[in-house]
Amino acid sequence: MSDLAWVPQPCTLPTEERPLRVAEWDAPLSQRLTSLSRSQPLRLRLDLGR
Repeated sequence: MSDLAWVPQPCTLPTEERPLRVAEWDAPLSQRLTSLSRSQPLRLRLDLGR
């Protein structure tokens, strides 16, 4: 599985910019994400700590 596997196919960012955007999200989420839950198939709740 590649690092970009979670990027949706309809993403409109040019392919060469995707790694930069992934890194922008991965850093804060990996450091601050305390929990996640899915109440519905298309709803995801992310809880971020301080």
